[in-house]
Amino acid sequence: MTMSTIERVVALQRVTLFGAVPGRILAAVALRATEVEVEAGTTVIDADAVEDHLFAVVRGRFTVHRDARSIATIGPGATIGELAALSPEPRSASVTALEPAVLLRIDREVLEELLADRPELAAGVIAALVAMIRERASAAPGADSTSA
Repeated sequence: MTMSTIERVVALQRVTLFGAVPGRILAAVALRATEVEVEAGTTVIDADAVEDHLFAVVRGRFTVHRDARSIATIGPGATIGELAALSPEPRSASVTALEPAVLLRIDREVLEELLADRPELAAGVIAALVAMIRERASAAPGADSTSA
């Protein structure tokens, strides 16, 4: 399945990280993204690997796991590896497809160019990352409702 640019933009608009970014800006991201199809059982991220890209989940479900312990199940609209795309460090968990899936891969170089050239994209990505960090912090054991 090869997605058109319009289909890619629509898929990216469903992704939390890019949800606040205008469609015309997402078109630039969509044109530079690489479509990746994976079969069930394919590991797309290995824990402790140092990589510099993120994936936007278009279709399919994935399990996020560390060793044999499942951490989460994610599906369309989620991103995988968003922090590593901005600051490459060892991956904290592995991610494996539970069913056939389609992803859009966005490399750090592409993301950095687009963030530098398009302030609207940077603002949208920053807002989404802050929201994700707050959500994770509030879900952590012992978290309270105060904000820093």
